[in-house]
Amino acid sequence: MKSLSLLLSLGWPTLIIAADFGSPDLAVKRRMVEPLSIESAVPSIAAQGRSLAPQAVAAVDVSADGRCISVGTMAFSHEPNVWQFANDGAVSEQRHLPPWAPLQVASFAGGQFTAVGMAMSRVTGPEPDVWCAATGRLFGEPLQDADNRADSQDGQFSRWRFGEGDWQKGWLVSSFGELFVHGPDWFFQPPNLFVGADGKRQTLRYEDGNLLPTHRAARMAVSADGQQLAFGWFCPDEPAQGLPAEKNLVSVWSVRPNHSLWTAAPSEKMAPPPLPDPTRDFSELQAQGFRLGPDKLVQGSIATALAINQDGSRVALIEYRVWTWLRIGPAIGKWDPPIHALQFIPNQAGRLRVFDGEGKELLRVKMPAAGLFEAGFGPDTDEVLCWPSSWMARGMAGEPWLPVQAKARTLYRIHLGAQEADALEFPDAIADCAIHPRDGRALVSCWNGILYCESPQGSGESPQGAAPSKISLGAPARLAWSADGAYAVAGTAKGELCRVEKDGSLGWKKPIPVAAPPVPATPPAEVVPGIPVYQGGRLGTEHAYVGDIWVLKLGREALIVDSGGTSAFATSQARVKALGIEKVSHVLHTHSHGDHCGSAYLWRCLGAQIVAPRSGALTQTWLMPMLTDYGVFPPRPIDMPLPLNRVGDETDFTVSGQKFHALFVPGHSFDLTIYMTELGGSRVAFTGDLGFETNLTITHRCWGDAEKARPVVQAVREKLLPWKPDVVFTGHGVRRFGRVWLEDLLRRSEEELEEKK
Repeated sequence: MKSLSLLLSLGWPTLIIAADFGSPDLAVKRRMVEPLSIESAVPSIAAQGRSLAPQAVAAVDVSADGRCISVGTMAFSHEPNVWQFANDGAVSEQRHLPPWAPLQVASFAGGQFTAVGMAMSRVTGPEPDVWCAATGRLFGEPLQDADNRADSQDGQFSRWRFGEGDWQKGWLVSSFGELFVHGPDWFFQPPNLFVGADGKRQTLRYEDGNLLPTHRAARMAVSADGQQLAFGWFCPDEPAQGLPAEKNLVSVWSVRPNHSLWTAAPSEKMAPPPLPDPTRDFSELQAQGFRLGPDKLVQGSIATALAINQDGSRVALIEYRVWTWLRIGPAIGKWDPPIHALQFIPNQAGRLRVFDGEGKELLRVKMPAAGLFEAGFGPDTDEVLCWPSSWMARGMAGEPWLPVQAKARTLYRIHLGAQEADALEFPDAIADCAIHPRDGRALVSCWNGILYCESPQGSGESPQGAAPSKISLGAPARLAWSADGAYAVAGTAKGELCRVEKDGSLGWKKPIPVAAPPVPATPPAEVVPGIPVYQGGRLGTEHAYVGDIWVLKLGREALIVDSGGTSAFATSQARVKALGIEKVSHVLHTHSHGDHCGSAYLWRCLGAQIVAPRSGALTQTWLMPMLTDYGVFPPRPIDMPLPLNRVGDETDFTVSGQKFHALFVPGHSFDLTIYMTELGGSRVAFTGDLGFETNLTITHRCWGDAEKARPVVQAVREKLLPWKPDVVFTGHGVRRFGRVWLEDLLRRSEEELEEKK
């Protein structure tokens, strides 16, 4: 009842009703493609012992003329992650675009221009990045900053978390909407960047009467002819500081000339299923004035699936009810992280809505199953296809993409007039689906590694149609048809690119070339002679990777303190191997800011255990990505939550045979922790961002909050300084005379706090 009372006080309704919208049910006829797989190939979202394939495909696209295939891969910074192929499979362009994880790729204007949307950020801010330029310029040297733009800050309203059940295990799905959209010969990135076939970068302006919507939608879709553009929105039920005042769930615009055609509002407002309340597990921190919970919970509606047919005469969306977990003010002191809103979609059956070209609603029905779905059209305007969604996992469980729900394996072909659906049940979860633009056949990739292509007679009205043809790809794939339907491409999670012919046969299959990360000519040297601590980070050129990775060599094993960012992950691994280390057993988090914890989940996927204070579970599992910068990282579990609750709490633990003493000093973050140990006969402390190598004080590191700094200063003076550390490794450097540096830091901090009394 305590959690319910808190939720009510934050704006929950007095009557909590699971959203079901009151829509009619579809009459569903089911047909199995093949018997259900005995064991699904979908890994657990928190699986360990798995790593990304070196060129795991994350995105594919075929240019409108069918001549150019664009591919984005999860390759790290030492090798190309963006490729262009001719339709015969020959490589035409390749390069690494920083920082990492292409979410979208596109080639437009006959392949003359290329756009790439990165899930990660190049700089301190969390927003993903988009590259767009003439193909020759983008793949040439050097890269031009003018060709890169961050996602707009209101992109935070267009990302969502899906889940149910336990807050630490059931809410790890973290999805993006489109960062950009393009037609055959144009490109648009909200809020106002437009690139036409002539390559001119145009900033859309109200004064010129050519605006498109000036904030980013949850989803965007364009008609095949490039004449109409649909936007699916997040619509809060009530006005709230920091939230958009969007009233329309969908809006459709004409492109060139740009103007609004029609809009449609959300359906009736039933309450979403309730959220867990993880903050109740951290009463000690809240009692010390840490603002862990939301300032307000706001209900709303969101379109997480959107489709428009070839000429704009049909638009489909799937509507869900959502909770917005909203922070209005700073988190600690003056620290006001740029992301203020987290969108949570509890598991529910969404509502499929279909409109004609003038905005008249033709269909409004409850989806046949709970969970997130995508939608798409073929040439038949009276039919819409829906299949289970996937989310860009960014290496979670060693995969570029994962299904939102591991058991979702049904494709629905919904007939508008009859309000009926043919359900095609596949033997394993669906990874992706692409609809043939001419005859509406579905090309379906499943997690059993099989690519299924419906036969023409199996795509019509009868559930007794012929079985789909099959191609064994050996891994799930991302899919795209050419505009004329002559062929499709499939890019697999194991790093292969395939051409599939119109008849469903395999044209060619080619591995994407792989380059090994550079191995140091000589093993890395100890940072401080005599102490087996090595630098594993500061290997990329992006500002987002400035955090240090301290590698503690313990024989053939190692553990790392903090993990830096993601782009140089493979190079960090190579440095570790050059030291003769066979296994990284643990990652010790000093705190949950992205430049320190960003890539920890990738080390975890390889088998390392994440060690952090109890509050690290809240920040890294529930509040990600709100309370961090340096990119939008997927939530991840904490494997060893340390029993640290109040400032000054201490605990001892042993990992890989190495004894540590942990001191809890939250203030710079909700979970800042100092780790003390003895290495090479020296007393060594790892202090994270408690203090830097400059003259900044602990109060500064607590974001100007003197009330948070005072107990931290006291804990450091009474519990760290008496231990007399010989060397202090901070989050961004090393102090070889640790005790002297610490005494000076405390003296300056105490003088500043005395002045603030």
